Amino acid sequence: MEPKHVRLTAWDQVRELVDAGDVAKIVEAVTALDDAGRREVARELPGYVAVAREKAWQPLADHEAERDRVRQARQTEVQRLRDAGEISEHHFNQMWSMTWHDDWETRPRTDGWIEPMRVAGAGTIGGAAAVVAWINRRDFDRWDGDRWDVTDGPTADGIEPLLEVIAARPAAWQADLAVRLALRIRPRRRRNPGDQNLAPALALLRRTGVTPPAHDPLVVGWVSREARLSELRTDPLLDRLLPLIFDAEGVGRALRDERPDPAGATSWLGALRTLAAEGRVPRTLLLDGCRRRFLLGGEGPDLRFFARLHELLEPVPAEIEPHAIDYLRLLPTAPGPVAELSLKHLRRLTGLDPADVVEALEGLLFRAEGGLVRAGLSWLEESVQRAPHRADELAPALALAFGHEARAVQERAVRLAVRHAGRFTPLGAEVLRGGTGTLAPDLHNRLAAVFGGERVEEPEPEPEPEEVFVPRPLPAPPRLETAIAPPSTAWQLAHMYLDDDWRAAERRLAAFVRLAAQDRESLRAELAPLVERHEGRLTSEEWREHGDWMVAFAAELVDPGRVHESHHSAFINHVRRERGLPPVAVEETDYLPRSNRVSPLHRFVLRRHAEILAALRAGTLPPLLLATPSLSNGRLDPAELVARLETLEAADAVPLPADFQQALLRLPRRIDPAVAVRAAALRSEAGRRAARWMADGGLPDPAVRVTWSGEDDGLGSRIWMTSTVQAAPTGLPLVDELLADQPRHVNPVCGGHLGDLMEWWAAVLPSHREVVAAHLLPHQPVPTWSAAMHSRRLVDLAAAEGPAGRAVAILLAHRIFPSPFTHDSTAPAFRALRSLAAAGDLPAEDFGTELAQRVLRGEITLRLLVDTVEAEAANGTHHHMWRALAAALPFLLPAQGSRPTAAHTDLVALAARLARWSEARGQIPALAAFAARKGSSRILRHARTLHDRLASGDGT
Repeated sequence: MEPKHVRLTAWDQVRELVDAGDVAKIVEAVTALDDAGRREVARELPGYVAVAREKAWQPLADHEAERDRVRQARQTEVQRLRDAGEISEHHFNQMWSMTWHDDWETRPRTDGWIEPMRVAGAGTIGGAAAVVAWINRRDFDRWDGDRWDVTDGPTADGIEPLLEVIAARPAAWQADLAVRLALRIRPRRRRNPGDQNLAPALALLRRTGVTPPAHDPLVVGWVSREARLSELRTDPLLDRLLPLIFDAEGVGRALRDERPDPAGATSWLGALRTLAAEGRVPRTLLLDGCRRRFLLGGEGPDLRFFARLHELLEPVPAEIEPHAIDYLRLLPTAPGPVAELSLKHLRRLTGLDPADVVEALEGLLFRAEGGLVRAGLSWLEESVQRAPHRADELAPALALAFGHEARAVQERAVRLAVRHAGRFTPLGAEVLRGGTGTLAPDLHNRLAAVFGGERVEEPEPEPEPEEVFVPRPLPAPPRLETAIAPPSTAWQLAHMYLDDDWRAAERRLAAFVRLAAQDRESLRAELAPLVERHEGRLTSEEWREHGDWMVAFAAELVDPGRVHESHHSAFINHVRRERGLPPVAVEETDYLPRSNRVSPLHRFVLRRHAEILAALRAGTLPPLLLATPSLSNGRLDPAELVARLETLEAADAVPLPADFQQALLRLPRRIDPAVAVRAAALRSEAGRRAARWMADGGLPDPAVRVTWSGEDDGLGSRIWMTSTVQAAPTGLPLVDELLADQPRHVNPVCGGHLGDLMEWWAAVLPSHREVVAAHLLPHQPVPTWSAAMHSRRLVDLAAAEGPAGRAVAILLAHRIFPSPFTHDSTAPAFRALRSLAAAGDLPAEDFGTELAQRVLRGEITLRLLVDTVEAEAANGTHHHMWRALAAALPFLLPAQGSRPTAAHTDLVALAARLARWSEARGQIPALAAFAARKGSSRILRHARTLHDRLASGDGT
């Protein structure tokens, strides 16, 4: 018997489509329903919201449970690999963090039910008010609430399905819904409102032709979309909503970032200018609207758009004159940009009533903006020149300017009165005399000499008291510590065998070589357990870390001659065995990283490790190492080196090449003559070479050059700075190779490995810090999630010797003012700066030049630079900070025609104080040219004071 066919109800059909998330078929089903079917669906929809939501979230819960299971399995495996010694601690941390990686694209969606439910309700619920409430249910809120993007219009998966079901309803009902949706729009603080009612409301208002309600958020939402001319010309809302933008609260805030120079292709400024030029929008509508908005008042940023629109329309005097009274009313209280444009257009008019001009000037001349006050005085002077017979009518406004709080305004007003004294009648002169009560005696007397009146006694100018500067004492450079002696027993060495500190690593190398010669059996016994735990570190094709090599030394002691098979070789041989093929013989390599995969200084450090392992295997290991540092900065005492060479000569042993050449690089820049004489008595080849090195003064300072690049590195990153090192050949092959191998560019994503063993670098060349800085420089912009350079490296450079140049200065300038992604303390950088200053080694001129370049590139603000330099000068570095500012000033002084900021003024004032405190001499051409400019502003007065001090022979 065949099963009886069950006919689905209207609700059953809609429910199945909601569960399937098929919006397109929901539209078809809903629009095909009759009245009874719509009522049935509308009745069932509210109760199904919770059910639909629970069904949508269940796949995500299952996905999360499976993801947790997989993560726990991965973490267990990573933990096992670390416990077995098959991966290093660094690799363990990387692999552990990767277990938390989640591919968001594979996560099941939980909102697929929302749009079908929303569309179904819009097509079946009876009243328009009920539909608005349904569309705005909180249950339908989504995290991507801006998916109906008002800037780009409706998308296929946006509001079109909603509009399609609404289009099937009666026209009057649609018009009612359009108005209700518009009134439901809420204000937002950001430019793109993201209100889910905005897009359907605008679309329905256009389709139905109903008059939009006067609702501010609707107008703000309309202007928040991009103004495409082709759409605006035919937009039915243009004629109805455009007049409202001048009254609606929030429009100015939404459009305040639009710029007129030039107006963008999709900006409202450009679009309205074009529409006005085409006649599509009346100019009077726009100009009247701007004036109306100005008179309504508001904050400057909220009026910025309307001020720019007004000026972009370029109104002619004929358009301004009928509304002159409105512009006059704006002068006393309107925000600066509005008052500025009002004054500009009023000055072009010739038929203004002098009484109106006086009233406007009386309010204008007491504004705080100096530019507006100066422009007001210029307008007053133009009015006097244009109508000399009306000078008396303008005298009250000029007299009021005498009482302005700024002396510069008073001086200008007095000059104006004196210049046009012949145009004032006795009555006007009397008005001017009545306004001199608040003038300084010298200005009062200048007026009295022309207009009459009693002179007042001018007090003798008191010398301006000089600021007493008492800097904090600059701390002495940190004293170098004597290096800790290497462990003396195998037991002591085994218990510090894999510590990370480079100083401890140097002690371990020295102790291993000495104990391997003196007590190999005890050393083998102590290190055997360590080999069992950590031999997994030897399965890499490259041994990049100090600990890898220490494990290899121990493994060679425990199992001499053993060849270590890499992961890659092991995998290849495993596959070959499974296929019945003989395994490939494992070839011994030097395990050094390839030169393009490691920094030059890092590779030089590893060469010493590699030669120890090679000598251990060949049975040629000397009884001691030569390069073990004597001091905490990596420097080697020359007398100690001579003593070690004497020991090797007595044992008839030959030093290891990299160890010997590293020892020479660690010698200080000055050698005690007595030690040089003692070295000359050495007879071995290494001893004679060391004696010549000491006699010749060691390594000549290489030339370091740093240039700004900005080129693409081909890997999606910009090359920041390019540093090069040029050194004369020394005859020492490994030293020459090190100095010829140039600093690497470090890609932030895939070049972090080039910073390995960075804490060891300064100890490779402790007498040539600028060379080390050149190699550190490419690592400065590398983010912290890569192998970033810590600011402690600057402390290492300060503890080293040798000239400090541009490379050191650039590192200081960037670590004292770190980039946002450099999550590093600035304290080490300031400590390094003060140490270099105390030792007289701070490259202040290069430091100041780089700070200026950072300001010009927009990386730091001038205000931050001024405040930091001033604070650092108080710490005792005032001499050095003056040199830095003297180098920075030519780059940072305001250009001709540009307006100085308060930070510019404070910069020059600080430079003047630093010059006085440092008793500086010597002219700065750029400062001299700046001080020679016309004017009496504060920055020019400070510049002249500084220039005069520098130009004076005694620096006082």
